[in-house]
Amino acid sequence: MGKEEFKEALFDAVESFIEHKLTLSGKALIMNYFNDEKGDTTLERAVATMLKYAQKDFPPADVRSKRLKAALNRLAYEAKSWDEE
Repeated sequence: MGKEEFKEALFDAVESFIEHKLTLSGKALIMNYFNDEKGDTTLERAVATMLKYAQKDFPPADVRSKRLKAALNRLAYEAKSWDEE
């Protein structure tokens, strides 16, 4: 079950970051990017995937929307849970 919750959290985080709803092809591309990413943790791979997909950097923490902050917190939680399985 952890993988599905993580995928949902990743998609939500990307949507919050780019401020647009993802298409099915966008979700497929994100998963391709994620599967190709190198990193020590699932969260590192997810963040690298988000940056690659969005083609921009994260805004400074003090100007991030509440939605983005919540989505990133959920992503971190789900990534950690998946790593611990």
